[in-house]
Amino acid sequence: MQHLDNEPVKTERPGELIAYYKIARHYKWALDELFYKNNFSRVIILEDDMEIAPDFFDYFEAAAALLDNDKSIMAVSSWNDNGQKQFVHDPCKLF
Repeated sequence: MQHLDNEPVKTERPGELIAYYKIARHYKWALDELFYKNNFSRVIILEDDMEIAPDFFDYFEAAAALLDNDKSIMAVSSWNDNGQKQFVHDPCKLF
């Protein structure tokens, strides 16, 4: 898949960064392609420089059951700004 977006960007307010609109438009395009055009039921989005833990895919496999059984959950994320040792009290707890 390749997204070629040459459409001009119209910001909501003067002075806003165009890059944010382009990123949002790109994600919308990619997610529409995956979910609507290709009928995927789940996707994992990774940035090209992301380092993943050894249990990364086990985590998402376990979280899939949550997505299947609780319709109030829209997404599962492995991003954790507060995951450093000084903030973690219980490494087995899932929020």
